[in-house]
This record gives sequence, C-alpha cells and structure tokens, in this order.
Amino acid sequence: MIRPRHFILRNRYLGTSAFGMVRETALLRNRPGMVLLAVMAMLVCGAIQAQEALRIAAIVNEEVISAYDLGARTAMLLAFSQQADKAETRRRLAPQVLRRLIDEKLKMQEAKRLSIRVGKSDIERAISQLELQNGLPKGGLDAFLSQNGISRSVLIDRIEAGIAWIKVVNRRLRAQISISGEQIDEKLAEIEKNKGKPEMLVAEILLPVDNPEHENEIGLLANRLVQQVKGGAAFTSLAGNFSQSPTAAVGGDLGWIKQGQLGGKLDATLAKLRPGQISNPIRTLAGYHILLLRDRRTEPGAGSADITVSLQQLFIPVPKNTDPATQTAQMELAMSMGQKAKNCQDMKKLSEELGSPMSGSLGRVKIDSLPIELRTEVQDLAVDKASRPIRTNDGYIVLMVCEREKDSTAVQRRKVEQLLLDQRRSILARRYLRDLHRAAFVDVRL
Repeated sequence: MIRPRHFILRNRYLGTSAFGMVRETALLRNRPGMVLLAVMAMLVCGAIQAQEALRIAAIVNEEVISAYDLGARTAMLLAFSQQADKAETRRRLAPQVLRRLIDEKLKMQEAKRLSIRVGKSDIERAISQLELQNGLPKGGLDAFLSQNGISRSVLIDRIEAGIAWIKVVNRRLRAQISISGEQIDEKLAEIEKNKGKPEMLVAEILLPVDNPEHENEIGLLANRLVQQVKGGAAFTSLAGNFSQSPTAAVGGDLGWIKQGQLGGKLDATLAKLRPGQISNPIRTLAGYHILLLRDRRTEPGAGSADITVSLQQLFIPVPKNTDPATQTAQMELAMSMGQKAKNCQDMKKLSEELGSPMSGSLGRVKIDSLPIELRTEVQDLAVDKASRPIRTNDGYIVLMVCEREKDSTAVQRRKVEQLLLDQRRSILARRYLRDLHRAAFVDVRL
C-alpha cells in the first residue's frame, strides 16, 4: 500500500518552526515572563524533530526502516559520491536510497531464514578491500567516515547485507550452475584471439526491470543517475549503491574489455563514446544499463587482470579549501619525494619521515582491484620506479611497485571459470530477489 508522500512538506514545516522559535526567543530575552514559555516550546519542537527522525519510512515484512535510517544512508551516499549535502539533493535521492534499503532488508531476512551469518572477519576483509579500491591505507576508511560525520554502523549495515546476499545466492544457486572445461577453453581461446585488438576500460550500472509495473520508475532512476554523474557525483559510489550487477562490489568496474564482448546495443553505444564520457540509459532485455568509458588502448597481451603487485605509497595531504599556492607546494613536495626514492626501501623511509598515516605499504594487490586512476598508473610502472604524483580529493599519492607477478595458467583458468560463474549467478540472483519482492509485504510510507 502506497501512502501519501508528505515527508518533505512536514520536514520543511518543522524546520521553519524551529527557526521561528529561536528568533522569537532572541526577541523575548528581556521579557522574563515569556522566556520560560519560549524555551519549553523549543524543547517540544526538538522532541517533535527527534520523533520525526524515528518516523517509519517503510515496513518490510514487519521490520521497520526509519526516516533516520534513510537519512543516515543518504548522507553516506552523498559523502562517497562527492555531492553537496543539500535538501534538494536529499529529496531527489530518497526514493533511490529507500529502494536499496528495502532490498537489503529482504536479503538479510532471507539470510536469517537460512541461518546464514556474517562474521566479523568477513566484514573486516570487505573493509580492507574497499580501502584498497579507494587507495586508502588500513584504517583510512574509518578516518573518512569520521571526517564526514558518518557512523561506522551505517557502512557496516550495507556491507553486511552484501556479504549475506552473496552467501545466500551461493548456497541456493551454486548447485544450479555448472561450468565445463570446454567453456573455459572457449573463453581462453577468445581472449587469446583478441590479443592486440583495441580494448576499452569500462564501468557499468545495471538497473534490472523484473516487473513491467516498475518500468517508468526505473527508467527515471537511470536518467537521474546519469545526470548526477554529469553533475559531478562519483560513478563508483552510485554503482556501489544502485547497480544490481556483480560489478557493483567494485564500483561498477568491468575492467578492460574487447569490442564485441558486451554485444548488441551496448557495444554500439561504447563505439560512439569518447574516454571520460557516460552513456544515456540503454534499455536491453535485462533492464537499463549505464556505461562509462574511462579509456581506450591497444593491449598486446592479456591485460592487467593477470598481474599481482606489491605496492608502497606516499600520501601528501591537501586539506579542503587549501589556497592554490599551498596546493602547488604540496604537489612539488610529492614530486620531489618521488624523485628521491630509488627503490621500495627508500619509499618506506620516506613514508616514516613524512609521518602521514596514509603512507606506507599497501601489501600485495591485484592490479584489476585498484581504483581506475591508480590502476592506469601502476599497470605499466616499472619495479622500483616512483609514479608521478596522482591527485586525489584529499591530497597527492605517489606509488611504487616493489614486486610484480603474473598468474600461472592454472590461476588464469580459475579466474575465467569465476567470471563465467559470476555471469550466470548474476542472472539467477536477480530472479531470486524479484521473487522475494513478490512474496513480501512492503509498505512504503514516504
């Protein structure tokens, strides 16, 4: 049952009332007989606002999503996608975020029904992976959340739902998927055949349309996401929050792909894009796709997906609102330190001298697990050679590859098998979630 959408109007009224109370108190500060009444009115107004935060946004099979839950998740999305925290932006994002929260409730309820638990170690591994993807050292994600006033529990809830759903899907659907040796051979032969052909570095957002009744709603969402990216929002964050593809876990990153690999409308659209461009929503049988072309290249080998590297990092901070002269000085410092480092031992010493908590070893990582900006810099970087300074939102990063190792044939076969498994599992998982929606009682109250 859909209730009237009065949430925004009510919030606006309460905000005006609170301001009015403060102004009235200031005017009456010399009238003692009325000050107590004004203060009491403010307390009552504050209590009403607190009650408003706990108001029900939706009910999912008797479990509640509060307005506070919705606001906290929206704040996190704004921070990760680098959007300004404005009332209009929150209003526009609210339906999208609420839909994701409803999905997560259904996923967690199904995990509970199957007695599936998410352990602390599962969550810590996921956080470490997020830090690697965002070029952060251990603990860097907690620092980011703290700087933006976001409770760690808000992120943990999202991570836990994602891990629980993977476990649910693996338990219920893995037995239905079989990848043969011949299929792996065919895929490896295709990769070998395409060596030397142009490749595209692509990221995606997939919004499935599992119910024709949601066609217009999902189409509008797809268009809003495109406009948000064009307006400066981070594609990776929007993909992580809204995409229903397995690539959502890595910010929508598809990696380097060959022309013809996606097929049909998607390939035709990619052929027309220039690096840095985002497509309009593309309707296919699966739903709406949004593609971001990050780069093009001619790759002589199998690409960076087979490579593991050991990395050292220098981080030179540049706080927000820093004046241009200081920014230039910090960039020159980053360049100078990179030139001083002749090997990874030098990088380690410079990290200690710098004293930045985000400097130091990043450990062994797959090149294709790095964020795009770092991957592009690292994939052709020689061992013991410092990268150029890489600008981030918070400063400059200098990287150095300490070791580089190529996967064996057996590892490559396992990776291809996993790729094929993920593709099949993605289709079945979307059907699974659609069935949970159909069987659920969902009462949206905003």
